Amino acid sequence: MKDNVDPSLLHIFNQLPGCWGCKDEDSVFVYANSEYGKIIGVEHHLDCIGRTDFDMPSPTIECAPSFQEQDVQVMTSGQRMRVLDIHPYSDGSWRAHLFTKTPWKNEENKTVGTIFSGVELTDTAILEVGHWICRAAGISKNDQASFSLDLHNQKVAINTRESEVLFLLLYGKKPQYIAKVLNVSVKTVENYVLRLREKFNANSKAELIDLALDLGFGSHIPESMLKRQLSVILKE
Repeated sequence: MKDNVDPSLLHIFNQLPGCWGCKDEDSVFVYANSEYGKIIGVEHHLDCIGRTDFDMPSPTIECAPSFQEQDVQVMTSGQRMRVLDIHPYSDGSWRAHLFTKTPWKNEENKTVGTIFSGVELTDTAILEVGHWICRAAGISKNDQASFSLDLHNQKVAINTRESEVLFLLLYGKKPQYIAKVLNVSVKTVENYVLRLREKFNANSKAELIDLALDLGFGSHIPESMLKRQLSVILKE
């Protein structure tokens, strides 16, 4: 890609905020900007070219299979995808990013790979994550306006493990997936869901999700989850 793009355009592109790049149909990096190169740990961002997610000097290789499955889904569906990524990076720090993956098409409108861009989660970006949870749950824009990052005034008190289960539940994840991520049994997850329903006074799992979103839990990432590798698709 670098050889096919005007250097002045690349200079402009590399001033864009966040990290971004593109991969070919086999999920091989064709380009990555300097910001992505920094977090992934290569000496120079162009060193990403020709590598896959499995070849990066970063702990994120643990989620490389998920990254490539997402690439395939984007190319097959022809639709963009939003992904919440939580990983330790090459410098040892844990970070959360909101990534967008889009089909990369050539002049003949043929899909030739994927384009990705990501921003590190700030308070504003976390609110955007809450927005995408609402989209997935079918909540209206008016309901979204009730979201708040101030969790100290919430009437429902939940412990660390309950907050983790609720976090994944809000992303539409099934008990089997949650059990795998948290390294517990499916029965244990189901018991946590029942306990959450009791605390929220919800008659069903769907009502639990609605009530949790109304109280702003959709805009809250549990601190404990910022120490656990995760790549979660946010459905539009």
